[in-house]
Amino acid sequence: MGDIAEKVLDIRNAPVKKYMFFTAEDVTTDDTITLSELTTINIAYLIDRSAASAVTFTNATNVITITGAYANIDIVGVAVGV
Repeated sequence: MGDIAEKVLDIRNAPVKKYMFFTAEDVTTDDTITLSELTTINIAYLIDRSAASAVTFTNATNVITITGAYANIDIVGVAVGV
């Protein structure tokens, strides 16, 4: 279990919210991903890049915690927040 560094692919500022696309590599259950570009995540979606399926997670403030049964997967994600 560790904090996985995200690789930011794109960040856009909308009039009220910010959204970002990112990837993270070698993600395992209970790992966290801290999105330093956001202070609060309002909604996010994570996808396992090899299986092309949704990845289960929880989030609090700007930290995503992987909750499903995963071992060393690469993900791509989108998050909207402030």
